[in-house]
Amino acid sequence: MDRRIFYLLLLIFVVFIWGLTFPFMKITLYYISPVVLLAFRFIISSILLIPLIKKRNFLLEKKHLKYGLSAGFMLFLAYYFQTVGLKYTTPSQSGLITGLYVVMLPLISYFYLHIKANRGDLIAVMLGTAGLIIMSKIDFSGSYLFGDVLTLICAFFYAMQTAYVFKYSRDLDSGVFTFYQLIVVGVLSAILISYNPDISGLVVPIVIFTLIFTAALAGTFAIYINTRALMYVEPTAAGIIYVGEPMFAVLSSIIILGEIPNIYTIIGGIIIISGMLVESIDKYLAAKTTF
Repeated sequence: MDRRIFYLLLLIFVVFIWGLTFPFMKITLYYISPVVLLAFRFIISSILLIPLIKKRNFLLEKKHLKYGLSAGFMLFLAYYFQTVGLKYTTPSQSGLITGLYVVMLPLISYFYLHIKANRGDLIAVMLGTAGLIIMSKIDFSGSYLFGDVLTLICAFFYAMQTAYVFKYSRDLDSGVFTFYQLIVVGVLSAILISYNPDISGLVVPIVIFTLIFTAALAGTFAIYINTRALMYVEPTAAGIIYVGEPMFAVLSSIIILGEIPNIYTIIGGIIIISGMLVESIDKYLAAKTTF
């Protein structure tokens, strides 16, 4: 099998795993707090990543520490708002709204990286905004509004973190850079546990499964494969595959939780995914015409 095709298939599997985390995390949040989930998930994930790092003295490198801490703080904010938001909204809406980071990224890249936004970017932003308004039931009085707003903040910080990583990762070892980001999320979450120290839910089987699944499979494995895949798959093609994450989040929520999305979520979700597709396909076609 062609190596590019092989990693394309692996990338689809990775996106499927990421989408699958939403319903399992929703269930787990009935037993433990968001910061407990994040602390154990990311500390375990960072420890599992260590054997994959080639540099033995990576902890002593100031350059990786500086940029890793900054990116890790943004990643912490993204996951914190997403996980807390998930307590107050449905997994489907959480997955769809999180996916808006793809739509936000061109605007953030314009102001932060000075990368000019094109017509496709603007169309994607308008579609994403329209989809979000519809999902909020137009009058913003939906019962999930608080969770949706927190998740929207998550999407913003995730887009910020993605732009930051894009700017500095080229001069850094990807394994070391990733380790620092993961451990920052884990440590900051662990510090916040002191405000809600109840960890009794950690003995519940579904909680144990979710921690292992999100830390090992959706964490270390998925991040490693994603990094490897981008060595053989162009980012524009990968961007189209990433659109599948909110779709898998919706499907897995229906299958696992029996969640039936309302008409607002369905219509708004379709519009949001359309915006993500416009953004990704536009970048893909632009890259094709360049070469």
